[in-house]
Amino acid sequence: MSVLTSPMPTTRLSRLRSPAGRAAAAAAVALVLIVAAGAAWDPSGLLAPVSGRGLPLMGGGGVYRWAPLLVGLPTMLLAASVPVLAIGGGRVRRARWWIFLVTWTAVAGAAALAAAVTGFVSALPLIGPHLSVGSALRFAFATSGFAAMKFLLAGPLVAAAAALAHGRLPLAASSDEHDPVVRDTEPDTVDPDADRPASAVGVCVAVMFVVVTLAAAAFGASWWRGGPVGYAFAGLLPAPSAAAGVVGYLCGVVLFLGVFGATVRAMQQRLVRHTSSAAAVTVWLASTVAGLGIGVVCAVAAALASAGLRDAGPDSWWIGTTLLGVGTGIGYGIAVGLIGAVGAAVAWRWRPGRVTARLSGSRRWAVGAPVAVLLAALPLVIGPSAVPGPQPVAPVPASAGLQRLHLLPAATEDGLPTIGDVTGRQVILRGVNVNQLIDYHLRDPAVPATEPLTDADFAQIAAMGFNVVRLGMSWSRLEPRRGEFDQAYLQQISTAVASAKAHGVYVVLDMHQDAWGNALARPGEQCGGGTSPTTGWDGAPAWATITDGTLHCQFLARDLAPAVATAFGNFYTDRDGIQSELVRAWAFVARAFANEPAVAGYDLLNEPGIGANPPISSGLLLGRYYDAAITAIRDAERAGQGFAHLVFFEPSVLWSGLAFDVAPPPGFTGDRQLVFAPHPYSESITMDQSFGLTIASIERNLAVSARAAASYGAAYWPGEWGWFGDPAVDGAKVTRFGAAQDRLGIGGAFWVWKQGCGSPETGADAETSGNLARIDCVTGAAIPPPTGFAQPLTRAYPRAFPGRLDRLEATPGDGGLTFAATVGADGVNCALDIWVPGEAQPRLATQGVGDAASVKVPGGWQVTGCARGAYTVTVTR
Repeated sequence: MSVLTSPMPTTRLSRLRSPAGRAAAAAAVALVLIVAAGAAWDPSGLLAPVSGRGLPLMGGGGVYRWAPLLVGLPTMLLAASVPVLAIGGGRVRRARWWIFLVTWTAVAGAAALAAAVTGFVSALPLIGPHLSVGSALRFAFATSGFAAMKFLLAGPLVAAAAALAHGRLPLAASSDEHDPVVRDTEPDTVDPDADRPASAVGVCVAVMFVVVTLAAAAFGASWWRGGPVGYAFAGLLPAPSAAAGVVGYLCGVVLFLGVFGATVRAMQQRLVRHTSSAAAVTVWLASTVAGLGIGVVCAVAAALASAGLRDAGPDSWWIGTTLLGVGTGIGYGIAVGLIGAVGAAVAWRWRPGRVTARLSGSRRWAVGAPVAVLLAALPLVIGPSAVPGPQPVAPVPASAGLQRLHLLPAATEDGLPTIGDVTGRQVILRGVNVNQLIDYHLRDPAVPATEPLTDADFAQIAAMGFNVVRLGMSWSRLEPRRGEFDQAYLQQISTAVASAKAHGVYVVLDMHQDAWGNALARPGEQCGGGTSPTTGWDGAPAWATITDGTLHCQFLARDLAPAVATAFGNFYTDRDGIQSELVRAWAFVARAFANEPAVAGYDLLNEPGIGANPPISSGLLLGRYYDAAITAIRDAERAGQGFAHLVFFEPSVLWSGLAFDVAPPPGFTGDRQLVFAPHPYSESITMDQSFGLTIASIERNLAVSARAAASYGAAYWPGEWGWFGDPAVDGAKVTRFGAAQDRLGIGGAFWVWKQGCGSPETGADAETSGNLARIDCVTGAAIPPPTGFAQPLTRAYPRAFPGRLDRLEATPGDGGLTFAATVGADGVNCALDIWVPGEAQPRLATQGVGDAASVKVPGGWQVTGCARGAYTVTVTR
């Protein structure tokens, strides 16, 4: 039995000297040491809990600079120490393994809570018309679990320190009458007036049942699907969310409460005093464990549902689903755990031991059962709220030249909106990126970074069957001095748009940047620890580059540099109004092209950086910038008596490097002309390739990206892809990518059309520039596009057609095409526009198409006709 060595009441000092006090202190010290080590040694800043190598611990540039140290770290220390004190049971000598597990759990939950509080505090100054308090709070907690995952790995170090400190007895403990120690020789006894552990478990589970069911109909409805990582959860979703469906929701509730109840029972059996504070801490820790458990199950379910993707190459997508699933689960656990902890503390005075004196067992069931059923059914009755897509618009008669574009509603309930024109036809935008107006940093002033952009470029682009270019432009040239826009540069852009239009090619205007801007170049920076000086790329002007003295040293990739993170952090928080200036620049551009149908739309920011406090910066605040830019663009279009162009938006640069990331939350804007435009570089230049991995295959990347687009009610268009190596080898990957595009019925823009030999992407000793229309860096001669890439890129496809796409298959090399669609609406323009490459006239076999004909055009053939009802077009040679 337990032996009490002294009955003397403990003082505050003696409580701090108790085993639990020593364990809590050891945990806090270990956490501080881990934070300090991360700040000193983590060159990426992604793993460090506070700061990172080359980033200051705090600064005066904004809340996001000092919040991690002054808000996040104290929150983490308190949230990790208090549970150890409470569950440690005063001066109780416990088994070390038990203290280890409690501390480990507490540390993971504390890290998540610290991340949520820090993120919310960092976002508060941005609250306004483009960011609400509710969305900031919801996003901060929904993504907080990713910080906890760091401490699932580092937590055992903290837990080991706590367990060792708890197990060490003070000197002369056996003779110190003021140092009573309870040795854990058998299960702890409880206070005589306290309830049985089983009753305590009932209180905690009942409270959490109410919290979970109400949350499933409220914020939990968009925690998984419909949330910032909802694209990862395919198939059955066993989660306590209204978006999971009846089976998934019920499974999720049972799973969460089952793990929660088992954890509460194990903890209650080891408590010395059953108090309201102990109940609150128990609920908090048990909810964290249950969140981890449901995260693991959701990750496994998502991985199994994603297995066997059609025609996909081998990959390790389970890595992505694990990170996203577990992080989401832990975030949910700490969020409902906080609410449940407060509820448990308040409800403790009504615990079953007291209620039983008033109600018999049958009366308890008569009252409780209907309430439980109603609560459980509430989320199913309310259901999830989806982000609305574009509204249908009556078609207008066709006019000469390019028709202006807008979005067409999804043809089916589970489909995607599509890009179409105002005559009602669907339009597949397939083309290339053009970077010849971008202001790159010059490695060598004698070697140009770009080639001149001429009308001949657009003639060649059109002759390859492309009908769109993504035209990069630089903020540094648009607004070289603050408040002064360069009309000459705008005229260069206008000239390019006019040239593209003359060749029947649409233009997506892309606010291009890479690693923030060319002003970041520091070739002479002293770097160490596996880092190298930043080389400088393109994007923001020097006056908008605020780095606060952080290191200009990059680790593994150009975007993982403290100076880049700081510059983006200052942008996302609108330091000195620099974000507002870019919003003004967009209004300047949009006013100029307000009534130009050849401009398909605006890509708001190329591969946005993660900032200094991801994912708050790279998700929530990125979405805030997008909404502000869209609002300014729409105002400018109205002022110019124009129309609403498409808006292309991207997730952060990590998506380009990993094929997944926390994205801006669905509903970040009320605008409905949205096109999700990530950069699926899988099996090419993604970060996993350097480690011999493929997290997501080409096919997986496109399928997952399409699910992300659906969560926004947006169309899907890969804004950049490609950058493969040897055309003779990697041409097969381009062919696979094209086949996946065709199955989805989407277009995209290949990177890149023509780049200069002095581009940062061209090595200093390279013989040719990349990647499609190459240049000989010795002679300056043009090199024809390599067959390995050109053949699949120029394959046959319908550029514009009426109706819903049913089937699209092309055979690169011979110009073959099988295409089927169904026209279900009246008044839609019936005109077909199909591209077929090659010199030999194609043979046509059609059904439901009148006046089918093929006309020779530069580089190939244009197939035309009038299609109605269900129709098919087959092209052979």
